[in-house]
Amino acid sequence: MASIKAFVKLSRLEHGLMVALAIFTGAFVSENSAILQDKFINIALGMLSGILVEMGTFVFNDYFNIEEDRINAPHRPLVTGEIGLGEAFYFGSFTLFIGVLLNIFINFFVFALIAFTAFIGMLYNVYFKKSGILGNFLVAYSTALPFIYGALILDPHPYVPMSVILFSAIAFFAALGREIVKGIVDIKGDRKAGVRTLAIIFGLSKAALMTAVLFFIAVLLSFLLLFLVRNLWLFTAFIVPTDLIFLYSAYSIVKKPSIENAESVRRKTLVGMSLGIIGFLLGFL
Repeated sequence: MASIKAFVKLSRLEHGLMVALAIFTGAFVSENSAILQDKFINIALGMLSGILVEMGTFVFNDYFNIEEDRINAPHRPLVTGEIGLGEAFYFGSFTLFIGVLLNIFINFFVFALIAFTAFIGMLYNVYFKKSGILGNFLVAYSTALPFIYGALILDPHPYVPMSVILFSAIAFFAALGREIVKGIVDIKGDRKAGVRTLAIIFGLSKAALMTAVLFFIAVLLSFLLLFLVRNLWLFTAFIVPTDLIFLYSAYSIVKKPSIENAESVRRKTLVGMSLGIIGFLLGFL
């Protein structure tokens, strides 16, 4: 039996925790402090669902893409043998099934939405990852959705405030840029596996330029939130370093579109996205 640490590594639990934070943020921004009492169960179930679905999706990502990981990420648990393929399959199936099922206790609309999202995630793992840009769009959708989902779990009648829609759009463009950067990082393995990323189709420089454009769009959209937040100073304290990280990353990847620098940009922008989520949450205190 594999260790708990190996399963945490396989399922990328840290990403699931970010999803949970995004869901809470979407809910909090939609109704503020009232949600802490009246909608606690819905929020708790929604956050747990987000963590489990994210974990299951990542497990199957490694499961179906083990050959690419032998080149791009030889340290992954399935490649090293820390976890067997059978163990990964059952663990991924369990987390994904429970994660989707929890939404039955919230409302049918979000159950259908998360079931569809989980289905899309599996299609990505099995088929669309090799399509390149289409796969990038699906990952960006999955990154942007938790904020909207957080608003939807509060009420059976779908309503999402403009501030949440706008931040979801920011997350979408930032994530899309990061996925294109990942295509630069993984270009060696992707080329052997037949994955049609922008880096492979157009070259590293053009892929880097597209990344910079997407990061710049995300930064521009963040300025619109200045007119919507309640606590401007707290929001600004976090969104300024976030925007600076993305602007510098855009400049850096265009100046040096190498595999090593792309990996550095991926790490920096993950920190930037985390700061952005916290700033968005604090902006509505």
